[in-house]
Amino acid sequence: MRTGRLSISRGHRREETEDKAPPQLALVPPALPAAAEAVPPSRDYQAVNERLDAMERLVRLYELGALTPEEFAAEKLLILGDPPRVTPVHFVPAAPRGRQRGPSLLGRILSWQFLLLTVVAGIAFSFAAQPEATTRFATQLWRAIAG
Repeated sequence: MRTGRLSISRGHRREETEDKAPPQLALVPPALPAAAEAVPPSRDYQAVNERLDAMERLVRLYELGALTPEEFAAEKLLILGDPPRVTPVHFVPAAPRGRQRGPSLLGRILSWQFLLLTVVAGIAFSFAAQPEATTRFATQLWRAIAG
């Protein structure tokens, strides 16, 4: 018979577990003995733990690209206790890395080299298609300019 309650079973029947209390989950870990909690970590443990934390942070910064190899080596030597043998790297802002812009398409089309090339190519195509008409036009143009 359905009671409207949700029950989750672990491979056994509902009828068998109705008389027993359901298992409870503990959200708080069981208490440790008082002797285990009272022992503070040693100074050597704290020093090693701090060095490991610092090295992990340093490696993360290097992997993210925030540090150069020289900076990474210098900081690593500091953490390990050796004096830095590398000269400190000073930050110098780099020039912006934008795309170098040349003349626009219209500027390239209107350049004198392109215009000269198109005129020469036009005359050559005109002469190839209609040699008599092109020769007559060139003769008339020369007479108009010369005089």
